[in-house]
Amino acid sequence: MSSNGFIRSEVKILIIDDDADIRDVFEEVLKRNNFTNVFGVGTGEEAKQIIADEAFNIAMIDLNLPDIYGMDLVSQFRTINPDIEFIIITGFGTIDSAIKSMQFEVAGYLEKPVSSNKLLSTLDEVIHKISLKSQNRKFLKDIEIANNEIRFLNDLLINNVDELNQSLLLTMVQIQKLNPSSEQTKVLQLFQESIRRNARLTRNIRKCQIIKNGQQLESKDLNETINSVLNRLKEDYRNKNFECLIDLTQPKYVYADNNLAHLISEILLLALFNSPSPKIKMKIAFDEIELDGKEYWKMTFNSFQAKLVYDQKDVIRSSEMKGSTTEKSFQGLGPFVVNEILRSYDGFVSIPDGSTSNNTLEISLPKVSKK
Repeated sequence: MSSNGFIRSEVKILIIDDDADIRDVFEEVLKRNNFTNVFGVGTGEEAKQIIADEAFNIAMIDLNLPDIYGMDLVSQFRTINPDIEFIIITGFGTIDSAIKSMQFEVAGYLEKPVSSNKLLSTLDEVIHKISLKSQNRKFLKDIEIANNEIRFLNDLLINNVDELNQSLLLTMVQIQKLNPSSEQTKVLQLFQESIRRNARLTRNIRKCQIIKNGQQLESKDLNETINSVLNRLKEDYRNKNFECLIDLTQPKYVYADNNLAHLISEILLLALFNSPSPKIKMKIAFDEIELDGKEYWKMTFNSFQAKLVYDQKDVIRSSEMKGSTTEKSFQGLGPFVVNEILRSYDGFVSIPDGSTSNNTLEISLPKVSKK
């Protein structure tokens, strides 16, 4: 391991020198010091062939090769692999060659004869540079991902707030008439639903952060959780006229946390918010299954657009959801949040074999015994 903690065995080095004895000495010193991926060639042409097929981290290049000038080889290599770092080696070091090395931004410059200590310390410095560049690329990528998430959530908020404002404006117009009517009641219901949609989105954004931070998993009563969710939804959405068929007689315990109720709620809300039917019918059935030696409770949901959750099962960032921020089904982040919670439980989603229905979804949660 180098002084900066980077694992030397992970670094792939190509030595390009027409002196076979020097190549052998370099390879021996490096391999004796844990550089296990070291390869040597004698000409620039051989080097270009191997660089085209394999990814190297460092190329050690003799400045005066028989078929090409070392700096010209650096330029050609950079068009093939822009991430490779270079160490120039020369037996005829001059101020001019040193300046050219700086102009070409090579990572190291060694004059022959090269001591083992000088060779190793130079390589460690170059490895440190590679490590910093890698960390910087990751940092920039993380920033880009974070910016995409912010833009996505901002679009969601704007769309939902616009809808809320439109409902509020319409409500105010109706209220100004001071003439209660069935139409006014309908408008008020729309206004109330818009408020709930926005509250749901805000709650789900907060929930995503809680899930990422992790919570203690323990035995949870699935029946009790589902019953609690149904009672709350019936109270909050009395105007929706929905029913849910489910057998809650047999105890069912799963490995989960306090987000379990949120998971169940979000699946059912997909139907409540998006079903075009005046009467919303849902059904939940249970099966005990085993996969890879692990037992699960599988819940089969039959409700409108339940399969949306399955369609998002591989999405790990909300900004990459397979839908538009203007679609009602996605505005509350429901399908994404369900999968986030499932992954934190080591659970999974599926659809029944041969099913093409958009209304059927299977969710499997790790089964445990009651504490």
